[in-house]
Amino acid sequence: MAFFVSEDPGGSGEWGIPSSIAGPLILFASAVYEKKKGKEIAMKKMIVVCCWLSICLGSVHLVLAATGKNPESRLEEIVVTATRTDRDLKEIPARVEVITGEEIRQRAGSSSKVDDILQYLSGVTVVRGNGIYSLGASATLRGLSNEGARTLVLIDGVPINKSDTGEVNFNRIDLNQIERIEVFKGPASSLYGNNAMGGVINIITVKPVTPFQAEANGFYGSNQTFGGNLALTAKSGKEDSGFFAKATAHYLDSDGYISTPEGKKTPYTVKRFVREEIGNFSMGYDFNRLNTLGVTIDYFNDKRGEGTKIRAEDGVSRDFDTWAYTLRHQGGMGDLRWQAKAFWQNENYRRVSESLRGTQYTRFDVDSDRTDMGVDGSFTIPFSGQNVLTIGGDVREGMVKAADIYQTSPDRAENEGKLRIYGLWLQDEWTVFKDKLYLVGGLRFDHARFFDGNFYSTLSPFNQLNGKQEENRWTALSPRLSLRYRWTPALSAYASYGRGFRASILDDLCRSGIMWGIYKVANPKLEPEKIDTFETGFDYTLSERLKLGSSIYYSLGTDFLYYVPTGAALSGRPLYRRENIDRVVSYGLEADARYLINKSLNTFLNYTYNKATIDRFAQRPAIEGQELTRTPNHQIKAGVTWIHQYLNVTLLGRYKSSQYVYTNEMTQTVAKISDYVTFDLKLWKEIGKGLALSLNVENLLNRDYMESADDKAPGLFVLGRVGYRF
Repeated sequence: MAFFVSEDPGGSGEWGIPSSIAGPLILFASAVYEKKKGKEIAMKKMIVVCCWLSICLGSVHLVLAATGKNPESRLEEIVVTATRTDRDLKEIPARVEVITGEEIRQRAGSSSKVDDILQYLSGVTVVRGNGIYSLGASATLRGLSNEGARTLVLIDGVPINKSDTGEVNFNRIDLNQIERIEVFKGPASSLYGNNAMGGVINIITVKPVTPFQAEANGFYGSNQTFGGNLALTAKSGKEDSGFFAKATAHYLDSDGYISTPEGKKTPYTVKRFVREEIGNFSMGYDFNRLNTLGVTIDYFNDKRGEGTKIRAEDGVSRDFDTWAYTLRHQGGMGDLRWQAKAFWQNENYRRVSESLRGTQYTRFDVDSDRTDMGVDGSFTIPFSGQNVLTIGGDVREGMVKAADIYQTSPDRAENEGKLRIYGLWLQDEWTVFKDKLYLVGGLRFDHARFFDGNFYSTLSPFNQLNGKQEENRWTALSPRLSLRYRWTPALSAYASYGRGFRASILDDLCRSGIMWGIYKVANPKLEPEKIDTFETGFDYTLSERLKLGSSIYYSLGTDFLYYVPTGAALSGRPLYRRENIDRVVSYGLEADARYLINKSLNTFLNYTYNKATIDRFAQRPAIEGQELTRTPNHQIKAGVTWIHQYLNVTLLGRYKSSQYVYTNEMTQTVAKISDYVTFDLKLWKEIGKGLALSLNVENLLNRDYMESADDKAPGLFVLGRVGYRF
């Protein structure tokens, strides 16, 4: 999503392009104001938008050809996620998106999270059904349900998916400290191993570059929401050498809103609320342009209410306390490059769960320690001006030690386990035919071991399942082969094949208990999920202002994890457990258009189509053909940013078609939730050298919509911010 810089900032008008972008945007916006006459109207709107865009952009190309304009981009974006080496974005034989720091500042609200920004990318499905009050959000690539474990998320190259759940806590990431976000779509396990089935999201943080800078802001808005941010940065020495340090803090508090639909409220329904603290400290030393040593410490603490309160002080609520430490070294000598990282992350997850059945009150508190750690290293060797070889390896270990501690009885249940994965990988990059053809081949081998699994419960009948879990070992081989050919400086195409995998989460390997009201038993013998993806796409720079890109893909997933009945019973009730099923089929299309009308006005429009279904399921053939949950077939996202001397404006809109969600995952029971359109607005302005004012309006038209069968999203949400940079 890089910007394209124009040498004609005023816009002479001879290209006749603004109407071609304005047309689809107007059609997209009109869907909000028109009353729906049936379920087909959203589809018809989407088809009209896409046809309009294709016709207009084709006309633009003819106009440019006639006027003899040279369609070359002036700004080359360097990315690292796709190959783990510095590469021009135009060379990468894959679909890679880059969200710049400037775009983040233009779109983000004072309380926004990373997934709020990611949701405007094609091919990305974000679920944050309760806004800032959400217990967690998911950002999934290429329609692989809402399983967070199928998309790998990195911070400065360090994985932050939790081995216990596979998920990422996007709430803990301070959006104000992000320099850019690189999103690699498609399997990337040949480089990154576990979790990189749908792709990789790499969040790259800001590194201090000025001698000293301080920034503070405060915000206030709907639902008695308030908080603030503070950032201090320092850099000594020359530009490419010297000491650097950064310290940041963030606070958020909000009384919340009632998310329970009217017909489902009880006397114990209360508002969801949030209290959140984030802290970060990093420091390091640049020896020269190529050699850097640094350390980072992250802290996160929150409490989020779930909308029910019986007797507990904060009702049913969750608390995620996280500490994370990273040590990294990046080095080089001549043409050689190397890097090494070590990381340790601990999340202490706590939940208060209370219920009332008749006059019987029950409360138990969950206390779970989730730890992930690892080391990672790679070495890059250029053999010639056309060939670069990179070799690397890593070790990752995740562990959990959890307990359900009952407050209304002396009972408790405990589970623990560890998963360790060793990985070795090799990548070869070739540039041939006078830099027209770029090829990448990669292969990775992973060996995993699940061990030290144990389950213990005093509760009947689960005490019948007590004991050590059986150890398990498995291997994964992840190849990738891709190429990009530049037909002209303006037009290039790519094709690729890749395999991805994700290991089973520890929660499935070692925890037994009740889930969705049904008895489940751990299954330590689970194999990893795997996916093979074939894709092709093109990128076309029609002018210095206008860029198009599109990809199509087809994926075959095997050994996907689903709950099935074991055939056994516990106290007369059937037992379920996770099993590897036969096959899932997924395919889709992504189309993007970016147009910089002039230096003040920038627009984007993208469309995503995805279809993902259970193709074969021998244990439960009745649900063959069922679509994966959280995979809307159609998504349209659009936005415009206007930079003006008196006021800056960003307007963003999203359409998400209907989708299926679980009402009971154990029995594979689903419900269909309706499609919706929402708009967000941001007004902001910097005054003088340091003062900054902004106003964010989320869900501008106050639309009622739901991302689950039980909770409605917040309505109109307004937040004002005042900040100052010293």
